[in-house]
Amino acid sequence: MERPLVSIVIPVYNGADYLKETIESALAQTYERVEVIVVNDGSTDGGATAAIARSFGDQIRYYEKSNGGVSTALNLGIENMRGEWFSWLSHDDLYEPDKVNNQVQELQKLGDQAQNYILSCGTKLINETGDPIHRPRRQLKGLYTDEAMFDYLLLKACLSGCALLIPKQAFEQVGGFPTTYRYIQDWVCWVDMALA
Repeated sequence: MERPLVSIVIPVYNGADYLKETIESALAQTYERVEVIVVNDGSTDGGATAAIARSFGDQIRYYEKSNGGVSTALNLGIENMRGEWFSWLSHDDLYEPDKVNNQVQELQKLGDQAQNYILSCGTKLINETGDPIHRPRRQLKGLYTDEAMFDYLLLKACLSGCALLIPKQAFEQVGGFPTTYRYIQDWVCWVDMALA
């Protein structure tokens, strides 16, 4: 498997407080084959979010749309991504520099079967100054069958969308993120993918 292009999609709504740092963390990935897509979901902050995104010029691809919710912003990013793999980064989150590189290394171990997998990684909570917030929780590790992941999603916990690396074809199979839910659209999408 050659090194695929990974599309980091950043949906944002009124995100001027943290967007600059978020984009910088996406651009600082040690994996060289990434594109960064920022989708402004109709921010109403007097252009502050747009100005930050535009300040990165051609280092990113920037889209604006009317407000429709995070699913519509993510779906627009997926529709316009050039990469074979999708990585979600919320506008108030950060990636460790090796996040994408480590996940692609795992993909390469899967060879021709890589397109049949979704990869996850660990996450940490930080406050507004970057200090860690303790959150005790069970770590998900190992390889899960579709049945085991479905069981995990329904009965035990949920996955952090920003921890995942997802083949674009998985979104094509399920029709993207559902737009009828305001809060659980990511969980519904993961369940749909597990069923598919």
